[in-house]
Amino acid sequence: MDLDSVLIDLLSDRIVAELKTRTRRGLLLFAETDLGLAPALASVDALRQAGWSFDWAAASEMRGTVAEAMGGAETARLGRPALVVVPTLSLTLAAKVACGIADDPLSALMAEALDRGLRIVAARDGVCPAARERVARGLVPRAEARRALMRGYLEALAAQGVELCWAERLDRAVGAPTPVRAAFAPRPVSAPPGPPVQRAGVFGWQQARTFPEDQLRLGRAVRVTPLAADILSARGIRLTRE
Repeated sequence: MDLDSVLIDLLSDRIVAELKTRTRRGLLLFAETDLGLAPALASVDALRQAGWSFDWAAASEMRGTVAEAMGGAETARLGRPALVVVPTLSLTLAAKVACGIADDPLSALMAEALDRGLRIVAARDGVCPAARERVARGLVPRAEARRALMRGYLEALAAQGVELCWAERLDRAVGAPTPVRAAFAPRPVSAPPGPPVQRAGVFGWQQARTFPEDQLRLGRAVRVTPLAADILSARGIRLTRE
């Protein structure tokens, strides 16, 4: 084998290795919320163990916690990675990006990623009014208008191509071979609607969280609580009446 062939082989190996590294490199953006933080960090750790490497940027309130978890200093740049992951999406960040505002480092990085057509995966725990941790901590807004506002921001992000998931499933969403279904896209109805699941009384959030089908049929006399309606919407379950 001549010298030219050896050099070509070496260069080819280095190019292939570099391409593999780029496909498993991303940028993490931690906004100013701790809702879903623990499962989000667990998902990030699972991705790192699977061979992913990340640069990261965080809101000032989160920087110390994230630096300890990541074992390194903040490296806020959007250069080489083809993937942006938002483990803790806050309501403020969601609102800014949904409305096209980029007046701080995190919103500017997300806006640039959208403009460049990069893949963005975000955990919706900090924004969704029906998120498990928000419910457990009593942080669900009482006003329907505010809950609708929160859902609207998530819908706007999904419409722009942001893939939304729960923090505990972040690693699986990132590793999915094809983009995951948008959080608010309607599920296909698999069968004609059957008899109502319930004909009277109240349909609450616990029932909404555990309902197993993609379509819920209720009697006209059933009152669906606002939180149950939020959960059904977040899960993509279609509600019909008798």
